[in-house]
Amino acid sequence: MDTRALFAATAQSFVDLVTALPSPVADPALWSSPALGVWDLRALVGHTNRALVTVSTYAATTIEQDADPTTSTSTSGTVLDDAAEYLQAATRTATDPDEVAARGVAAGAALGTDPEAAVTAARDQALAVLAAVPSGTRISVVGGLLLPVEEYLRTRIVELVVHGGDVARAATAAGAPVSASPPAEAVVAATLLLAEVGARRGDGALLLAALTGRGSLPPGYSVL
Repeated sequence: MDTRALFAATAQSFVDLVTALPSPVADPALWSSPALGVWDLRALVGHTNRALVTVSTYAATTIEQDADPTTSTSTSGTVLDDAAEYLQAATRTATDPDEVAARGVAAGAALGTDPEAAVTAARDQALAVLAAVPSGTRISVVGGLLLPVEEYLRTRIVELVVHGGDVARAATAAGAPVSASPPAEAVVAATLLLAEVGARRGDGALLLAALTGRGSLPPGYSVL
C-alpha cells in the first residue's frame, strides 16, 4: 500500500474509533475523563484529529502559494528530506509542550457535540486536498519546515496510530471499552519510523537490545 493509501486507511480507522465512542451528549462524563497528561478524552481526540486537519491546512496553503507567482514554498523554510528528519527537527525546535497542550484543548472544543461528524469531515477534507497535490510536492508545515507531502503523511500515520491507542485505552479505563484497529501495515510503518528516529539520535544499540531481549528501555523512554 502506498503512503497516501495507507494514510487514508489509517484515517478511516480513527474515524471508526471515534464513531464507536458514546457521543458527548450520551455520555458527557466520558469526554471529560482523564486521558493523556493534561488532556481529557475530548482534548486527546481533538489533538489526534489535528493529524487530519493539519494535512488539509498545510497542503491547501501550498496549493495557494504555488498558484501565486509572487510566492515560493521552495525558498521559504528549512528544507528536509524525510519523515525521520522532520520528527527530529520538530521535537527539537518546533514544538512547545504548553502550546501543544493548548492546541489540543482548543481542537477538542472544536469537535462540538458531534465528534464523529467532525473527524469524518476532517478526514474527507484532508483526502480532498491531497488529491490536488502532486506526488513529491514539498509542503510547508509547522516551524517553517518543508518536506515532501508523502513524508509528512508518514508522520501523521504515526500520530493516528499512537494516539488512536491512547484514545482506546483512556475510553476503556473510563468505562467505555473500545478498540483501536489501525491497519497492520500502519502499525509497522509507525514502528519503523520511530525506531529510525531513535537510531538516528544514537539510541540504535539500546533499541536493538530491547527488541531482542538483551536489555530494557529506561522508564519513560521516548524517541520524541
